Amino acid sequence: MAEGTPDRSARDALVEATARRLWAGDEGELRILDICQETGLSTSVIYGHFRSRQGLIDAALLTILTEVTDGIVRGIEGVLDGPHPTGRFLDSLHGYVTDPTLERQHTRNRQAYFRVAASALARPSLRPGFLEVYARYMGRCGELYDEAVGRGLLPASLTGRQWALLLESQMVARALHDLDADWDDQGDWLLALARLASPDGASPTLTP
Repeated sequence: MAEGTPDRSARDALVEATARRLWAGDEGELRILDICQETGLSTSVIYGHFRSRQGLIDAALLTILTEVTDGIVRGIEGVLDGPHPTGRFLDSLHGYVTDPTLERQHTRNRQAYFRVAASALARPSLRPGFLEVYARYMGRCGELYDEAVGRGLLPASLTGRQWALLLESQMVARALHDLDADWDDQGDWLLALARLASPDGASPTLTP
């Protein structure tokens, strides 16, 4: 690979190496020299692709955001297509978001999501890319709601976007509790969501 000749594979390698480090640590600790050593690429290749250290970080954060949102969508799809022992999709979704065996995965994704969101609020250069990924994610969540309504698993009491915003609010509520609370302490929120999404205002069969 000739230095100064940007190509797709070099860009991917740089973003992936940077994303791995950002998953594990703060961007303030990121050293370009470490990325160069890991990828075998020089700083000229980095600046040829991203123009600056910040440009590389922004690209890596968007990769993390895409990975997180795609993972959330896959999780909801799995619940939607899976069995519903109580006959209620909301009970199955409740079981998924409160499953202790998935605690680490949910926490990691949730914290990464809001970390990137906070960076986008603070850094205008990141906002266009963030909003693009965000719009795709929210649209897909809305489609999943419409699919659940079509299958008779949820009532048509909300719009797809309202459902997507409710899912996001669950992550917001839990992210705030990450600082000082136990894993499964969202009982009131979950009951309220179940009642909002139930045609008769009933509580979920499974209690938190």
